[in-house]
Amino acid sequence: MFVFATLMFSLVACADKDQMINYSKLPVQAQVFVQTYFNAADVMYVERERDGIHAEYNVYLKRSIEIEFDHQGELKSIDCGKSPLPDGIVPEVIANYVSYHFNNAVMVEYVIGRSRVSVELSNGTELIFDLSGNFIGVDD
Repeated sequence: MFVFATLMFSLVACADKDQMINYSKLPVQAQVFVQTYFNAADVMYVERERDGIHAEYNVYLKRSIEIEFDHQGELKSIDCGKSPLPDGIVPEVIANYVSYHFNNAVMVEYVIGRSRVSVELSNGTELIFDLSGNFIGVDD
């Protein structure tokens, strides 16, 4: 009986981890980001993922655009599929590096890590930078 109860509790807990929420339930900072770079009317749905005590938010927009925010509404990543990232999302130093060294490609994905950021280009190349925007290398 104990094993059955534990199993049922685990299943219920897992079901609570991912939840569809209303756009208005996003942290304000995330809403401002979406409204700054996109049309809020293009939001198809918002998903809140719980991982321990903090939540993360995934916002899915039309044209296969996915944006991930942390529990405070800080940008973690944005993937625009094959469309270019809107101007102003990627720090200027990185955008300048990309336009100078890869002028035949556009940035389509931006991921912010703890000590690095990465930018994926439309030609499939993934570039790695430190948090100050200094180029580190190409990810194979």
